Amino acid sequence: MSKASVRPEIAAIYCPLWHNYDHASSWKGEGWCEWELLKSAIPRFPGHALPLEPEWGCFDESDPKWTAREIALARDHGIDVFLFDWYWYSGVRIMEEALECGFLKAPNRRRLKFALMWANHNWADYFPAPFGKPWNSWLPSRHSPDDLERVMDYAARRYFRRRNYWRVDGRLFFSVFEPVRFVDELGGSRETRRLLARVDRRLRAAGLPPVHWNAMVWDATPVEKLDAAGFHSTTTYNITRAGKPASDLVQSYADLLDAHRRHWRTLSRTPLTHCPVVTMGWDVTPRCEKTVPWPFPPAPGKDTHDYPYGHMITGNTPELFERLCRLAGEHVAAQPVGRRRPFAIFVNAWNEWTEGSYLLSEKRTGTAYLEALRRAKRTPCP
Repeated sequence: MSKASVRPEIAAIYCPLWHNYDHASSWKGEGWCEWELLKSAIPRFPGHALPLEPEWGCFDESDPKWTAREIALARDHGIDVFLFDWYWYSGVRIMEEALECGFLKAPNRRRLKFALMWANHNWADYFPAPFGKPWNSWLPSRHSPDDLERVMDYAARRYFRRRNYWRVDGRLFFSVFEPVRFVDELGGSRETRRLLARVDRRLRAAGLPPVHWNAMVWDATPVEKLDAAGFHSTTTYNITRAGKPASDLVQSYADLLDAHRRHWRTLSRTPLTHCPVVTMGWDVTPRCEKTVPWPFPPAPGKDTHDYPYGHMITGNTPELFERLCRLAGEHVAAQPVGRRRPFAIFVNAWNEWTEGSYLLSEKRTGTAYLEALRRAKRTPCP
């Protein structure tokens, strides 16, 4: 993607939904996991390529034998890091088995770095999402100084001491999905900065380096606030709008390339280092009720479409994805050398099957998207 001297690392976002876990069995029935939504997905119009068919089938990602295959496939195609969506609700953890029972017990785990993205949003039943009705809330997310201390202590014991935990400039990379609410509930930017400094002191006392705090942001608005709170960098979880009106329910991946570039340019002008994300695709219809007709109507009483009853991206191909990866590399290479040059390119996603974003092999395309990523990474920018 860029010359070897400035080449960023490639971090693929890993969504750990694809195994049986006790909470899901309690909520949805014994043995349920989101494979069930993928298997039962229906096409919404002629040519809509659903259901997706993973080449490996509906495998158990918490089994280290399967994870070893994932690690080998990812590393062989140029991925350096798995960034795990990580769920913590005041000490209650869900879906951690993919990381703790799968990845961390895989015999080849040291081939790949890993890090955490605290998915600190409320957890509710959108499997499928009820149309025009409130979601059934399962686990609310709350932040406090004491809970932050518990999060960091748990991560220090379980993850941070691992030789392959991802470090950026010697710091332990840790991302927050909803950083603004995180800061607000901790008492604002000044108090959050104080608390993050206290976290670093506790880690130092335990013989560990400080944290590199990364924030997931969707626009530039909160970045000054996050800078004041002690964050070090930003990225974006995904980019899914191609610049068309939200009422346009089928948007083009070719247009999405331009949307990525505009987004990267805007965020690169903010006070924090911004690492670009490349998004493979967007189609959340597997999470929609099958009885809701296509095209989806606006939410009752609104002029807008609520998630997941919104638009989808069509026309994504390995060739266009490769082009987007090359553009991300060119963007990084064009930034001034120094503190604010992006240290990574993030990819959404390794396995967000029910959001239509995946690098894992699917029967129609095989490993073509991974091969596109590998070619883009190996080719120097012009």
